[in-house]
Amino acid sequence: MCSSDLAEAGVSEARVDQEMVNQGFQRHPVKDLCIAQAILPIQGNDALYLPLVESERIVPPDVDDCGVAEMMNTHQFFLVEVGAPLMHRVPATEGEAGVDVTGQEMKPEPGNDPGFTKNLTGVEISPEDSNVLLAAIKGHPVVLKNGVNIDATLHVDTVDVKTGNIIFDGSLEVKGDVATGMTIDVTGDVFIKGGVEGAVIKAGHSIKIGGGIFGQKDAERLDGDDIEYKIQAGSDIEAKFVHLSTLNAGNNIVVKEYICHSYVKSGNQLLVGHKAGKGIVFGGHCEALHFVGINQLGNEAYMSTHVTAGKLNELTQVYRNLEKELATRSQEAAQLEAILQKTQGNASVVLGKISLDKSEKIRHTIAAIHEKMERTQELLRAMEPEFALQEKAAITVTRRIYPNAVMTINGMTTRFSEQTSGATWVQGADDLVKQKKKE
Repeated sequence: MCSSDLAEAGVSEARVDQEMVNQGFQRHPVKDLCIAQAILPIQGNDALYLPLVESERIVPPDVDDCGVAEMMNTHQFFLVEVGAPLMHRVPATEGEAGVDVTGQEMKPEPGNDPGFTKNLTGVEISPEDSNVLLAAIKGHPVVLKNGVNIDATLHVDTVDVKTGNIIFDGSLEVKGDVATGMTIDVTGDVFIKGGVEGAVIKAGHSIKIGGGIFGQKDAERLDGDDIEYKIQAGSDIEAKFVHLSTLNAGNNIVVKEYICHSYVKSGNQLLVGHKAGKGIVFGGHCEALHFVGINQLGNEAYMSTHVTAGKLNELTQVYRNLEKELATRSQEAAQLEAILQKTQGNASVVLGKISLDKSEKIRHTIAAIHEKMERTQELLRAMEPEFALQEKAAITVTRRIYPNAVMTINGMTTRFSEQTSGATWVQGADDLVKQKKKE
């Protein structure tokens, strides 16, 4: 076979290995001899998606002097601010073309490039670089294969030794339970679909628990003056039941079934059995600033049970103390003003810089006292609406009250010595007043 034969066959001269052709002429017979070879195309590289943030990180546990490792704080959950870069995309390449033995171009297979995942939440493409993903909201990054979601709520299956304690600037959703000894401390809301047992939970806003709350064994022996609240919320707390626990909510506490041997404190209303549920309170001490609404107070065992609404007596004492402070400041200002008038009246006799300095200091002191008086008056004015609410403080028991139950409204206390039907109690002149039950 000569060059003309190869050309006639359509083989490009540039692809012919002339040395192999010459060897073919020298060898008889010729079998499986490659005399022309194509340049194969090079497939393009797939796109790369490089995360620039972490969802969580496992850190080594702290080990004390005795060699005991603290395993509850080994997880770090991360938070990103608005505008934080989340992921960098390195685009796929087209690859390099090849040439077949006839000299025709062989197109390469480009790399796979699906782009960022569709329908990502809380993110946006950088206006300066279409290959960079940015956080559009503040939240927890969830890194995907080719994208990142930002969620204002951190989602976990359970809170136990696997997750460790959770301290997070945002909200938390727990799909299961919170195990004994765990701590949750978040700035937003806490949503727990399961139950809580012997855990500490603090939330800047609300805490909603689908199951119940089991607390410490000695909760029924707690004193209201030194309570260490295990469940604390800046706003509302909701749960199915509360047993041997301590709760403190800035707004409402709503419990469906019962509160047993617990210390519960609400900054607004305490509702037990509201709309549905048994609504029983027995043992311990429950208090609300404005209203308590329950179905049953105490139980057949006549356990000591205390409910409190309103703090008008304490509010009144604070108001009186502020009034006394205002009167004292007013007297001080009057005395200094009298001294200032005398100093200015004797200016012709007492001359010089010393007299002027003394007058200026007195003026500054009087001005400072008047500022304090104005702040005190603002506090007094701000307390007036709360007085109106406190005067309406009430406790409603819809079904029955058992003996040994204690009810306090605005400092007035009644202990029940016999079973009593449900009604609404408010503060009277010298005692609590029972109103007719609302149908």
